[in-house]
Amino acid sequence: MTTTTEASVRERLLASAADITAESGWAAVTMSKVATRAGVSRQTVYNELGTKPALGQAMVLRELERFLAIVERELDAADDLVTAIRSATEHILVMAEGNPLLHALLASAHSVSRGNEPASNNELLPFLTTDAQPLIAAATAVIDERLDRFPDVDLGPHQRAVAIDAIVRLVLSHVMQPGSSPAATADDLAWIVARVLRG
Repeated sequence: MTTTTEASVRERLLASAADITAESGWAAVTMSKVATRAGVSRQTVYNELGTKPALGQAMVLRELERFLAIVERELDAADDLVTAIRSATEHILVMAEGNPLLHALLASAHSVSRGNEPASNNELLPFLTTDAQPLIAAATAVIDERLDRFPDVDLGPHQRAVAIDAIVRLVLSHVMQPGSSPAATADDLAWIVARVLRG
């Protein structure tokens, strides 16, 4: 069982790693720097999080939790699913625009591809792209757990799973590569969701 103190230490470590990444890129993150910034020993970082890749994944999942809190809030508060998804999408995209960690990850990916930064700065990007299954699964579960609140959604189990997966992947793609404004993108996604869920 995780105690409040352990959770607090872990949160400080992840926040410190996120701050360093946002300021200087993932390649600049070391266990020593995270320990110094969090005010703990380097051994504490290893004990709590293990390896640097494990730290990176935990940091990305911590950010995901902040985004999923928006989805939970919107789906729990709304009476209409399309309205809830539209609102959640807009809030997520606005939050993504102002998220320094996400900006650092995406900027590093572009710089690495142009040869301006070390490849190690790109190590976190797979958690949002090719190795994004934990992220997609977490987001899918949040929506699926709440879908029964909306009686007008009449989908079989397979259709339901496909629809939720498509919605999650669509939102993630707009987080990674924004197109229109958050409001316009949310409107477009709501239109698609309405067609899929209501025929």
